Amino acid sequence: MQYIDPSLPCADKLAFDSRKEAAATAVVAFHRYGTKMYPYVCRYCGLWHLSSRSNNNGDDYA
Repeated sequence: MQYIDPSLPCADKLAFDSRKEAAATAVVAFHRYGTKMYPYVCRYCGLWHLSSRSNNNGDDYA
């Protein structure tokens, strides 16, 4: 996980260096809690976060 500048709107979210790392965390969340999570690239910090919503077209969020 990465440090995020506290002034950014995404500062309270977990941040990952890669889609692979975020996706692996999403798999763990699903197995532990039954919660489906979707990785996306953040427009503010450029790192990867997880969302509970899919954008429905298979592309990553921008």
